[in-house]
Amino acid sequence: MEEYPHLPEYADSYIVYLQKKDRTKSTIKRYYYDLLDFFAWVRVMKENDDLHTIQHLDAVTLNEYFLFLSEQREYRTATTKRVFTVIKSLFSFLHAHRKIVFNPFSELEQTLKEDIHFTDDDFISEEEYKILFQTLSSYEGLTEKQQKFRHLLIKRNEAILSLLYRYGITLQEITNIEMKHVHFTQHELTVINKNETRLILLDDETLQLLYHYKEDIPESIRPRKYSSDHFFIAFDYQRGTYRFDYGKYEPKPLTVIAIQKMLRQEIRRSCLRERISSQHLRRTAILNLLKEGKAEEEVQIWFGLKSNLTLNRYEAYLETTEMKKR
Repeated sequence: MEEYPHLPEYADSYIVYLQKKDRTKSTIKRYYYDLLDFFAWVRVMKENDDLHTIQHLDAVTLNEYFLFLSEQREYRTATTKRVFTVIKSLFSFLHAHRKIVFNPFSELEQTLKEDIHFTDDDFISEEEYKILFQTLSSYEGLTEKQQKFRHLLIKRNEAILSLLYRYGITLQEITNIEMKHVHFTQHELTVINKNETRLILLDDETLQLLYHYKEDIPESIRPRKYSSDHFFIAFDYQRGTYRFDYGKYEPKPLTVIAIQKMLRQEIRRSCLRERISSQHLRRTAILNLLKEGKAEEEVQIWFGLKSNLTLNRYEAYLETTEMKKR
């Protein structure tokens, strides 16, 4: 029987259950990697993936994961539905075997059937952004080890937050940025999403954050000019420096999960609403551009949206907001 390491014990039991039902190896492998990805996200959000944590996941939290897949990972609807089926199947298994008392998917599916409109809580206010941005340079609430190397990470984290809030770039797009994509002289950034490319004009503040972050990295391990080296790179707290892959002879890239974890920690330190996430930052960037009166087609291109139908919820929210002001 094929083994699938690194999954929690209760999820391993589910994989064994699938194997006993004679599911194909390709199906089991797909389920495994979908679950592996889900638990990585759970560990970021809840700091643990043990059974106790799973027992207390609610429909709201699960919905955040599927929003993350569609809004940040830019998964196609069919792919998100496939992952939805996998996670739902796991929870049904756990419920049937009395590992969890209540299956939150029953509530989640009912919620998804309803026409959900945006509310103020789906966005981040300018004041909340300012508080979060200021937290990045604060040492309050950090461990002694984190404080020791904090000065090396401030500009990197500020640059990431600025790209998320001002330009609505997804986490995946941030990790895709290479040195050759950052055009400091032209004030431009090339954004890659799968096979699609778009060019963004950067404001002076964001450009300076990107530049100072780059210059703060020791020259020996700094991403090389005009190269395919990843622009945002991981940090090693044990050695107190940025990570370098000597096998590939290039800086080790920052991952989506690492950015999520950083945001989660900073949001907690800032004492803002606990459920604020990268989705809130991207939605706010989209909303702000629509507020400026930009045409839907232009907004769709700017943010790399697959369809302008995505903007209907934003337009409905703006109309509702305007009506409340009257």
